Amino acid sequence: MSLTSHLKAYLADPKGVAALTPTSKAVVARVVAKVPAGAQRIVEFGPGSGVLTRALLDRVGPEGRIVAIEANAGFAARLTETLDDPRLTVVHDTAARVGEIASKTALGPADCALSGIPFFWLSPEAARAIVAATHAVLAPGGSFVTYQMFYLPRRRLQAHLEHCFREVRAELDLRNLPPQRLYQAIK
Repeated sequence: MSLTSHLKAYLADPKGVAALTPTSKAVVARVVAKVPAGAQRIVEFGPGSGVLTRALLDRVGPEGRIVAIEANAGFAARLTETLDDPRLTVVHDTAARVGEIASKTALGPADCALSGIPFFWLSPEAARAIVAATHAVLAPGGSFVTYQMFYLPRRRLQAHLEHCFREVRAELDLRNLPPQRLYQAIK
């Protein structure tokens, strides 16, 4: 997807697309580095144009499975068209339904969940529900990695993560437009 297409999608739905530009290569590398070694079952929320999804496909082995859940119909359709890989299942749905989706796709307990969805725009109840549903689909020791625009209030998302997960780490990455705050929560 081109930068222009991404910008048009953002302008049409800023609360759903989250950022003016696709995630930078630097942030993608940093997020992928947080995927636990040997992770084979991954769920991704809000893959957008698929920048992170492509990197995840490069990381998982031939037996790996990635379920990408995208609420934006245009992004979901483009991902399905452009990423033809038997290890990838693209689902046009919302992250709140991750439990049902994991069950339908026979993903099993996920080793890792990654999210680029804009939690800031969600109601506290919706954000809390997504975090709790994510915790439920992760295997013990599984990791939830999410990245958010750094200038948005972080306390609310961090509080939801700390409520469900035994360990939460946050860091800032300035090599993206806009800069991103990365969270890693361990079950």
